[in-house]
Amino acid sequence: MIAYISIVISSSRRVVEAHRTKVAEVSKSAERYKALFEQSLAGMMKFLPSTWQIQESNEALRSMFACSSNDDLRGCFMRLPASFRDHITRTLQNSGIVSEQEIKTKKVDGRGVWILFSAKTVEGDDFAHAVVIDISKRKRFEAMVREQAALLDETQDAIIVTDGRGRISFWNRAAEQMYGWRSKEVVGCALDTLLYSANRQEEFRDIIATVLRDQEWNGENRHLRRNGKEVLVESRWRVVQHPANGQTTLLIVNTDITARKKLEAQFLKTQKMESIALLTGGIAHDLQNILAPVAMSIGLLRDELSDETSLSVLNAVEESAQSGLQLVRNILTYGKGIVGERIVVDLSNLLHQVLNVFQRGLPPSIVLNEDFDASPWRVRGDASQLKQVFLNICVNARDAMPDGGVLGIKVESVVIDDEEVAMFPDARAGRYVVTHIADSGSGISEESLDRIFEPFFTTKEGGEGTGLGLSIVLGIVKSHNGFITVDSILGKGTTVRIYLPELEESDV
Repeated sequence: MIAYISIVISSSRRVVEAHRTKVAEVSKSAERYKALFEQSLAGMMKFLPSTWQIQESNEALRSMFACSSNDDLRGCFMRLPASFRDHITRTLQNSGIVSEQEIKTKKVDGRGVWILFSAKTVEGDDFAHAVVIDISKRKRFEAMVREQAALLDETQDAIIVTDGRGRISFWNRAAEQMYGWRSKEVVGCALDTLLYSANRQEEFRDIIATVLRDQEWNGENRHLRRNGKEVLVESRWRVVQHPANGQTTLLIVNTDITARKKLEAQFLKTQKMESIALLTGGIAHDLQNILAPVAMSIGLLRDELSDETSLSVLNAVEESAQSGLQLVRNILTYGKGIVGERIVVDLSNLLHQVLNVFQRGLPPSIVLNEDFDASPWRVRGDASQLKQVFLNICVNARDAMPDGGVLGIKVESVVIDDEEVAMFPDARAGRYVVTHIADSGSGISEESLDRIFEPFFTTKEGGEGTGLGLSIVLGIVKSHNGFITVDSILGKGTTVRIYLPELEESDV
């Protein structure tokens, strides 16, 4: 019996000791939880979802809302937007968990604060445990990024961000307008296949290599638009290293200089033509001074000579002198135009007269399309000179189509305003009658296109032209206060546009 009692007492002691150990472990666990709860950098609280009564909260949460008590803290949560508070309560009751709700609210002193709210209920307990993180700094940073992105969208320059291989991650509004692709269409695409034609891939690879080596690259590039047309850009590339992960990012700023380059080329061309006109004009005047006495002396010599041989030689000299003087007059026309009468000319009627003559020598393989009606397109000028202009250009168009084609003549009225006038160095703002003469012939190379109005320049075979036709045309048009533009593509044809100031009804 004593032994039995002894065993029972020993067993009871072990049970009590085990219970004490378990209580000690639970106590230590509770202390650790309490320490974690109080020392956590994230805000933590235990609350009743139905009433938002707060049983416990840590210092981090009270500091986040500038509160000194749980009652003040409850007041802050009761000021949450009703939609968020009701959503949290309903979700906790239904599923027992709410994850990362971003909420804008206010501290106890009225200052704003952004929080990331998560909560979970415990089975068998009416209370829920919440973790609250202050994300105000992140939200301010995101707002700053949005503001900067908005500023980037306002700039006139196309701004593109890519990774180190050229894969696009940012594409601003100006890039959308310049290239024709929307941002959502190109993010993730490779820059080389998007903007660089097949024959410019090596150029892209050289740029990438240079910018990764030197941290920057500046230069001019020809890029493709969505419609397949090229745009000339002034491009600046910079390497930007991400401070957090060290990843390489390329910042590209592109400025469309297509119009500027075209204007510069036109300005240089105008200067060149003026210089040529000055030079040829001076030479022509000297030639005129040399040939004029010869031409004037022929009449005197004819009276002194009677034999047939001498008169034959004299006639040859006269013919050469007159040809030389006509050549001089043509050269002078290039610089300042021919002085002629200035009367009201019906351009529609004049063109019909020119085409009636021109069609007689037109081969059957060339189709003539006239796209103008009998409207009285009125200009002030010399009818004979203007006929020479249109006939000369039509003949050139015909000669550019030896195997046949289509020659189109179109007339329209346009207005060139103060902004557009910068694109035409010889123009003044106002209303013009524009005559389009377009052929489907062989076209003109870019190098020749810059020289076609120079005296003695010709693309025809030797002996087929003097090279003065278009220079005379230019001189006549300029003397009528007009100007000419020429567009041409090799193998596809040429379009010449003659602009002449249109007369208003009051000027007729």
